[in-house]
Amino acid sequence: MEVHPSTRSYVACLSIQSAAALAILFAVQHAFRTVIEGLGELHAASGTEIALLVLSIGVFQIAYWYRFKRIGIPHWHNVFVGHIVGFASRLTFIFGGALFGVFFLRHAPELSSSEGAAILIPRIAMLLASLFCLYSYTLEIERLANVLQSAGDRP
Repeated sequence: MEVHPSTRSYVACLSIQSAAALAILFAVQHAFRTVIEGLGELHAASGTEIALLVLSIGVFQIAYWYRFKRIGIPHWHNVFVGHIVGFASRLTFIFGGALFGVFFLRHAPELSSSEGAAILIPRIAMLLASLFCLYSYTLEIERLANVLQSAGDRP
């Protein structure tokens, strides 16, 4: 069976986005665990962790916007898989939102001083960029879930 080139392109872009999102979620999980284990302490991220996160964000954004502008979503139909994919999309953003909540609650007192806020600006920028990637990934997966579930709209 011949696979349409746009389907291959879509799967490739979605795979790249998924790998980048997993790397971001891994970083989120690691940061979350670090913050929870040392509440009240300011944690320094290693250069490798920051480089991986920046690379993941960049790769994700390139694949996402390329797919969004140039490649359509294949017209697959499977209601059950669509529900699973839709559930996974919501779950992805919950993890990012949980990190944001912990980060905000942990660092909110430091935002009141100009020194604390200046130190946190790069961290906040990285956190917001990560959350934007997870939000974009959620949208991408929801679009796929909607296409998969479209066959189930019949009475």
